Amino acid sequence: MRTRQHAINVSAVGFMLAILGGVACAKKDQAASDTAAAVAADTTPKSLYDRLGGKSAITAVIDTFVARVAADTRINKKFAKTNIPRVKAMLVDQVCAQTGGPCTYTGRTMKEAHKGMKVTEGEFNALVEDLTSALNTFSVPKKEQDELLAALGSMKGDIVEVKSAATGTALPASFKPAPALK
Repeated sequence: MRTRQHAINVSAVGFMLAILGGVACAKKDQAASDTAAAVAADTTPKSLYDRLGGKSAITAVIDTFVARVAADTRINKKFAKTNIPRVKAMLVDQVCAQTGGPCTYTGRTMKEAHKGMKVTEGEFNALVEDLTSALNTFSVPKKEQDELLAALGSMKGDIVEVKSAATGTALPASFKPAPALK
C-alpha cells in the first residue's frame, strides 16, 4: 500500500521536473511542459484515505459500524464495559492513520486493548461482517474495501484470544476497559 508520504514525494518529484523542464525549454515550449506536469500529477495514485473520502466519510462509516456492532448479539457482549465515544474516536483515528490519512492513532495496541476479552475467531469474523455491511451502506467500492480489510485484518492475531467459531460469548468479569476520553 502506498503511503501519503510516498504520494507527496512523487508529487514533489513531478513538480521539480516541471520546473526544470520550464527553465530548460524556450517560452513556446512552456505550455507543453505544463501539460506534461498536469498529466503526471493526475496519475499519482491517491491514498486509500483519499479514495475512501477522507475523515468525514470514515467517521460516517465508523458511526454506522459501531451501531451495527451494538445491535449484533454475536458480538455486543464484548462491548458491555466499553466507552463508546472513546471507541469511535480511536477507530476513526486508527482507520485514518492506517489508510494514509493525516491522523495519528494514540490508542493502545490491539494486543493491549483486547487482552483478557477472550475474543473468539467467530466474534472477530462477525465484527468484519458488520464493518463490511457498513462499508456497503456507503457504497464503498470492493477494491477499497479489500484494501481496508487487509490493513485491519493484519491485527487479527493481536485481537483473537480463543480459537473457536463461537459467538455471543460474555466479556470476562475481570476485563478492564480503557478509561473514557477526557
